[in-house]
Amino acid sequence: MSLTEIFSSRTVCVSLAPDLLTAVVRSGKRIVAHSEVRIPLDQAEGKWDGALAAFGAYLRTAGVTLKGVPVSVALTTRWCQLAMIPWSDALLHQDSAQRFQQAQFVGIYGDAARAWSIVCDDAPYGQPRLACAIERDFLQGLQDVARECGHPCVAIESVLSITWRAIASSHPQAFALVEPGRLVLAAAANGRIHAVQAQALRGPWESELPQAWQRWTLRAPELGEIAQVALVSLDERPALHALPDYFETVKLPPAPAPGYAAVAMMRC
Repeated sequence: MSLTEIFSSRTVCVSLAPDLLTAVVRSGKRIVAHSEVRIPLDQAEGKWDGALAAFGAYLRTAGVTLKGVPVSVALTTRWCQLAMIPWSDALLHQDSAQRFQQAQFVGIYGDAARAWSIVCDDAPYGQPRLACAIERDFLQGLQDVARECGHPCVAIESVLSITWRAIASSHPQAFALVEPGRLVLAAAANGRIHAVQAQALRGPWESELPQAWQRWTLRAPELGEIAQVALVSLDERPALHALPDYFETVKLPPAPAPGYAAVAMMRC
């Protein structure tokens, strides 16, 4: 491989959450040695402005050595609201699709959703679609900072999507994603997520996870037939007690250090 090919294959991978920014530089599937960056954040209220500032500070500090290298950003589900959008013929046209998607989010989350930018996956005709919504100002801020620092921004997405790509080859029927303070449950079939449930955590995740799964299966009895739930934990606090046997911890790509599990999954 030539030096040009090595340079062109590089990607800056950044994970943003209320308490932490982590970043690595990848060269293809390999994490470049000594490229790890960890910036603790003090955002007790979970606002994204501190993360945006840290994102800019990191890219400016990276300087000329990374200028022009594409950036991919993973966002906590705290800042990426999730919903399954029911099928409608309105989804067949871009303008009507945007109006329909926003109406769905407004119905779930209230008028705040009118200030969100929404994207959907490309489900087959007639099937519901997984949608993700990000505050428009936050999304624009990330794109502006990357551009001002000389980086094409190739992706800004929920850590849920990144996790699904990392584990999809094992064909799980369902999986649980644990983040610090957050829990997401998802069911999958035919290579797609077809149901999702997200919630805040108010206690130890290993205590709340079985209860959350049980409540979800009571509301959606068809999920009760799922025998195994893959478990991906980005919360590195050790579990205080064992989980039920139907939760099976997924072996993630090796991270260069504690706290880097999200960026380790970002194989662009």
